Amino acid sequence: MSAAVVFLNIALIMVLVAAVGIILWRFISARRFPVFICFFLIMPVGQLLMLYSFSFDEWSLFWLFGLISGLAANILLLVYTISQEKKTAATEELLETRHKIELEKYHYEAVEKHREELDEIRKNFNEKLELIAMIARSGGDDEARESISACAEKIDSTKDNKYCAIPVINAVLSQKDNECRAAGIVLSVDLILPETLAVEPMHLCSILSNILDNAITACRKVKSGDKPVIHLSSVINGDYLFIKSFNPSTEPKKAAPGRGYGLKIISELTKQYGGDFQSNYRDGVFTVVASLLTVE
Repeated sequence: MSAAVVFLNIALIMVLVAAVGIILWRFISARRFPVFICFFLIMPVGQLLMLYSFSFDEWSLFWLFGLISGLAANILLLVYTISQEKKTAATEELLETRHKIELEKYHYEAVEKHREELDEIRKNFNEKLELIAMIARSGGDDEARESISACAEKIDSTKDNKYCAIPVINAVLSQKDNECRAAGIVLSVDLILPETLAVEPMHLCSILSNILDNAITACRKVKSGDKPVIHLSSVINGDYLFIKSFNPSTEPKKAAPGRGYGLKIISELTKQYGGDFQSNYRDGVFTVVASLLTVE
């Protein structure tokens, strides 16, 4: 056996010993046996056997096993590399989704602040109404009565529709209802939401808003003489809150890169609360159903 072969054998043995040492260290530190890493031991073992077979005058089973094990190790390495690339892409996509969730959270916090400001405006208007009413009662002036009516109409225009017992959700749904009216879409809402839920109101706002955003986008693409209707409802069954929406839609196409985050946000949030999210298109109707665990 030549000196080069001996040197290669020693090098491979050292690599094999180092690999075994890494596996043992990972097992001791993480208390978990890295099974997949063991497959990479096939490569130095196979090469060692192949080199050992060169000491024989004819080909042997050592050479054949070394060749097969080397190919197997290369295939495993390729599979592992591809899986790591997919994992990296999924991680980046998840981070982007969570970033968008945070942005939406700030948006809905601003909506809540705006709602509180409107409440203060309505309170001030009510005080003015009382003053005008006193003038009207004392003088019976028709102009005062007209001022009362004008103030009352202005106050009513700032009120959010009462969809549920959670104010911020009422504010968000009122905003979406205005968008629907502007687009010639009818929004039908039937929500059963108690005031206390284990779900963060901002997260619930994000789910409802993304459902409606996708529904509004789909309805705008539908060419029909009648006004498209978006049906949004919820029900509590056991420990779970179920949210359902369906609306007319053209057949959805695969989302382009950088788009389609609405459904991904809904899916991420439902998983966070131990629930599930499903969407379905059939006979011109797009349906989404989201479930969330409502108890701690």
